[in-house]
Amino acid sequence: MILEFTFENSFSYKDEAYFSMEAVKGTKYKNEFEKLCNHRILKSSIIFGPNASGKSNLIKSLKTFRNLVLKKDDKKENPCPTFADNSNPVKYAVTFFAEGVIYKYSVSYKHDEIISELLEIESNGVLKTYFERKENNVYSIIPAELELLISKTRKDNLFLNTAKTFDDPHCLNVFRWFRNKLLFVSNDGLPPLDELYKLQNNKPFRKRLLAFLQAADLTIEDFEVIKTPLDFPYELKSFFDSFEDLVDYQMTLRHRHTTSKSDFATFPISLSSESEGTKKLISLAIILLSLKDSTIFIDEFDDSFHVELSKALIEVFNYHKNCNQFILTSHELALMDAGFKKEQIFITKVYFCPHAPEQKCTCRKPNPKMILDACKEFDIELENSLMIGDKPSDVEAGKRAGVGRNFLLDGISFKDVRDVLNKLKKEKSL
Repeated sequence: MILEFTFENSFSYKDEAYFSMEAVKGTKYKNEFEKLCNHRILKSSIIFGPNASGKSNLIKSLKTFRNLVLKKDDKKENPCPTFADNSNPVKYAVTFFAEGVIYKYSVSYKHDEIISELLEIESNGVLKTYFERKENNVYSIIPAELELLISKTRKDNLFLNTAKTFDDPHCLNVFRWFRNKLLFVSNDGLPPLDELYKLQNNKPFRKRLLAFLQAADLTIEDFEVIKTPLDFPYELKSFFDSFEDLVDYQMTLRHRHTTSKSDFATFPISLSSESEGTKKLISLAIILLSLKDSTIFIDEFDDSFHVELSKALIEVFNYHKNCNQFILTSHELALMDAGFKKEQIFITKVYFCPHAPEQKCTCRKPNPKMILDACKEFDIELENSLMIGDKPSDVEAGKRAGVGRNFLLDGISFKDVRDVLNKLKKEKSL
């Protein structure tokens, strides 16, 4: 489980960015795991923001960190994604809970060189250095039993990977967390059919999976996954020593439909012909039912889902028996009203006025400059937008900018944002 992630000079982030999954002190115990090493860790969070605000790049940054640890050099994506292609190092640091221990692992690197590397382990609430690697491959702190591995680590390789190869227990724990416990669900990917193929004959799992899908108002009655060898031309077969891993998986779902007032029948549909929403739902179901103690990132979570289904899934993510952690991104502000507490909600872009009232600037409300700047940066349609403020100057700024509808949280008509959202739902304008 992730506690926090910091990153710098990565994709659209120039300065250090900070993301936390620790519950705020003093808040109610809600939507959290039981205390882990005396830490209150949230079960889920959701990141809101318009296009190009940095939501996806937060996820891409952690995914790049994962690929670095796993030595996955995806040529489709930059393995060293610096801000504006500068020559400064990319910096990543993640704190997480694994195997009963709190770890913090930090790396800064360029294309062909690891600049620094640090592994810390929490003991009695304090992070203590396990090994530290500085510039020019200088190690300031390292366990005596690992000193012989320094010469075996090239400047472009992680010491973590060298140490895990020689079965260092802590380095193995960190590597396995990145490999097995950190997952990314994409909108254009297929469900993990290889995993489903293994599990389809497990009767309790099969029953729970079908119940989950049917609860989402789907007409799915049953499914089957078959494994078939990939078909290669005869001329290419000599290039392969074994064909055991060269397989493909095909999934067929059986749907129920009404043939008359009292009769029902079923018909098969291949997974490739199903909607994107159905594919995504199957992926989530497999994750929820087969994984444990994992952290799952879902970009554009609500894409292909209607709002009520998205809210129902969030309830599942926060359910006390759920043992996985979910981090979501979304455009759909209606999901703020889905049982999250405030520290579970992140906003990726904030505008503020740095001027004193006597400076008479153009951005201090009720002047509309900050609203107009946001509209220009993110191509927002003002007439189809809402302004919700807790001061009359907020509403006046919205009106001056040309915002379609403006609401004041006056404590009478509207006590909070939830009241506004409920009104819009009743009007069927949300």
